[in-house]
Amino acid sequence: MSKELTIVMYHYVRPILKSKYPGIKGLEIEKFKKQLDYFEENYSIINTEELIESVIKNKSLPHNPCWLTFDDGYKDHFQYVLPELMKRKITGAFFPPKVAITESKLLDVNSIHHILSCNKSSKRLLKDLNNLCLENGVSNEELNLYYKKYGIANRFDEAEIIYIKRMLQHVLPEKLRNKIVSVLFKKYVGISEEELSKKLYMNIDEVSTLIKNGMYVGSHGCMHHWLDRLNKDEQLLDIKNSLEFLEEINAPTNNWIMNYPYGSYNSTTLSLLRKFGALIGITTEAKIASIKTGNLLTLPRFDTNDFPQ
Repeated sequence: MSKELTIVMYHYVRPILKSKYPGIKGLEIEKFKKQLDYFEENYSIINTEELIESVIKNKSLPHNPCWLTFDDGYKDHFQYVLPELMKRKITGAFFPPKVAITESKLLDVNSIHHILSCNKSSKRLLKDLNNLCLENGVSNEELNLYYKKYGIANRFDEAEIIYIKRMLQHVLPEKLRNKIVSVLFKKYVGISEEELSKKLYMNIDEVSTLIKNGMYVGSHGCMHHWLDRLNKDEQLLDIKNSLEFLEEINAPTNNWIMNYPYGSYNSTTLSLLRKFGALIGITTEAKIASIKTGNLLTLPRFDTNDFPQ
């Protein structure tokens, strides 16, 4: 019996190479199936109710437990993931941001992913980004400082890509970010953001179908913001709107689970989550989660790329 838990994070799961956007960084559906084979052979895949009961009643989890989580509310999850999980009698946990589902609003993260996926040269995109910044009052000195601070490669992306992502995610002022993203999206993706969003995300009926088939649906915020970049009132509004969405679709709002967009949170976030009765919070830090000794509101998760496919 165990109090340690392997949490796995998924985003795009589809036949990527055959799709309109073969450059998207995600998991091919056939590799997903092979990865499920691996987890079934080497782990005890648990459902969310088992995890919650383990926390509330101090029960041990099965040997070598593994919990599968799916972020951002993609239609992939309804079309490809749900049938495969049901076939194997596995239940996963899904975390859709409210506006993606209720308003078909294209999230910043997905605008940026698709700009990157449609661009074969990061240097070209970097030049376009910096030129647009210069045209809108950002100085060369500021750009150099930004690159030095944010252009740091991680285990998945080179330095130029990280710089582009951070500039368009939170570094530049929101109004300027939106303006530049709109220009780059039109240039490289070539369709309207509304058209892409309707194809990309589940609708309310599809999310409700997840629940009806035994899947767990939790919070991924309302707007998919970096929560640690928001002030207290902004965080409060985002969390409240997310919980209203969960109530609307009859998802659990007692002992609920928060999945931090981008893995971002701060002490204000944690204080608000305690106030609103969150039981568990999950991050993007890659390591084994401890249900016994770890902070339940900051449990780490591995990426799908950390395991055989």
